Amino acid sequence: MVKIINIFGDQYSGQAGKAGVFAKWKGRQYRRAYVIPANPKTTMQVTIRGYFTNVIAAWHTYHSIQRLVYSYLATGLVMSGMNLLVSRWMKAATKALTLPYAPKEGIKQVCSASLVNTDQVTGAVDNPCTLTSKPVSIGTCLFTSATVTPDQAAEIDIEMGDVRIPLAIVGTLGETETPGEVLVVDDKLLISYTSGGRTIVDEVLALATLIEADTAAEFKAQTIRTKYYPIDFESVELKIEDVSLESTVQIESEEVDNINGQTYLDKTALYSATDTHTYTSFTALKDAKLEVTKVDTSFITWRRYSGVNGHIPIAQTIEDETYDWTLSAGGYVSVIRAAQSAVKATEHELVKMEAVI
Repeated sequence: MVKIINIFGDQYSGQAGKAGVFAKWKGRQYRRAYVIPANPKTTMQVTIRGYFTNVIAAWHTYHSIQRLVYSYLATGLVMSGMNLLVSRWMKAATKALTLPYAPKEGIKQVCSASLVNTDQVTGAVDNPCTLTSKPVSIGTCLFTSATVTPDQAAEIDIEMGDVRIPLAIVGTLGETETPGEVLVVDDKLLISYTSGGRTIVDEVLALATLIEADTAAEFKAQTIRTKYYPIDFESVELKIEDVSLESTVQIESEEVDNINGQTYLDKTALYSATDTHTYTSFTALKDAKLEVTKVDTSFITWRRYSGVNGHIPIAQTIEDETYDWTLSAGGYVSVIRAAQSAVKATEHELVKMEAVI
């Protein structure tokens, strides 16, 4: 392949008879010989093409911030973020090594003050319910029924599609204790929702697994992220598929819009006026800068600023850990974290910054 530097500034593109093919990549003009490609379809060729198909499919499952971290890592390599992932994937696949994992991602919430709102009464018979304070720290909002409204089997933070199961679900109707019909292995926890114009039907979140030292099964207490997000508010149906009865039933779940400070019961029509929520709200800091580097280096793997709600999305690759990160803002003491794993560096976290005295 020959690079072209034209003193007249001319740009060429495409085939020039049988003399060659002109193209431009990453700002560089080049010319290559014209050839009719051979395609013998050898076993090795088919295998390599399979690897390539798999990595492109993986790239298209990544969210925008997951792709962005590869763009940071490709800085100085004269290639795109996708090219870098393809390179790593192909090297691992051909050597039978572990393939690259999807980058870990989350949201840092930056504040100057925070407040725990304990057992805040809904105040009216409504659905959705508007909380007194906002924004709400992701993962903190917990609903408590006043016995009229059913207990909720899961809380769903719509910004990142986090489905939080506070207590293990042990029954086919979403019960967390004394089930009418116990779960069996491979019963499915399903979710349907809309996200950015997509309609997702019966995405499998989890399979029921055996409780340790017992014959019953459960959906364990955990947080599971949906394939697509953010989730459109008031669009969720959480369901259990009973494989033994070949039936599916919707169970109780509550959506939480952390930015607008609203909650919504997906199955029950209305809240009771004496239902309560406990959650952490905060005073958001805008334009705080989060900068992440590979540990003990100056190589930047992430740089973003907080918006009006104090949110900074972040993604990092497992293969490049560990990381140092610094959060800074004018008039506030910088927050510094050293030698963090990708999981720790990207976890949902409310970070309170102290004013410079």
